[in-house]
Amino acid sequence: MTWVDQGRAVLRLCYFNGIIPLWRSPLLIAAVFLTPFSFLFFLKVVAPAAAFPYGVVGGILFTVLFSGNGMLNDCAYLRLERQLQQVFVASPVRSFSYVLGMALSELAFTLPALVLFLGILAAILPISVGGFLLLLGVVLLTWLMATTLGFLISTMFRQLREIWPIGTLIFSGLAILPPIFYPANVVPSDVQWVAFLAPSTYAAQLAERAAGLSTGSLAPAFLGSPVFDLIGLVGGTVLFALAAAYLARWREP
Repeated sequence: MTWVDQGRAVLRLCYFNGIIPLWRSPLLIAAVFLTPFSFLFFLKVVAPAAAFPYGVVGGILFTVLFSGNGMLNDCAYLRLERQLQQVFVASPVRSFSYVLGMALSELAFTLPALVLFLGILAAILPISVGGFLLLLGVVLLTWLMATTLGFLISTMFRQLREIWPIGTLIFSGLAILPPIFYPANVVPSDVQWVAFLAPSTYAAQLAERAAGLSTGSLAPAFLGSPVFDLIGLVGGTVLFALAAAYLARWREP
């Protein structure tokens, strides 16, 4: 297959696993943003007004990170239950095209929620064009990081019953425990470095800067550097992409 044919395969996979389900079951849109919107509602009710913009940024990143959980669930289900991955293994479609098509289908699921949260953010904060472009770049890198991790883990399962608890545990750990819905300087100073063990923390700090929010002072001080955050996010994305390329089980043993 030529690169044009591979590109068509990517788009068809996106249409098959993303557009068609959304078209047939619009309630899936509500299911995607229900959890982050619940967190945002909770912040609006009980937290100081200054915390609300951080909650909106957190909603954006939570939605993108959980596209990785969707990738994990869909790829594992289609491989184990429907045997679809084996069909693509036997076809001229390359593994890269399959992963990209599935990742784009997960992005299609998250787009309505992302538009909603970006609209809320634009309504409460004046964001410059440069800040908006930086935020989109953070969203794209986070999406790549989450979906490649999701695909990698999906190839490790041998039973359907394992998918839900393990996937939820991993991506909840990336999207809820780190400082996504709140600034990292809220964490006690002597353990702030622990938050940066999660790559999602780097995405949160860059997204907060893009929105014009203060990240506060951190200890040690280099944790508050935007260069450090960019290196952390890009490094995490590259690491998961390489792990998916070399460690994922594309073919069944």
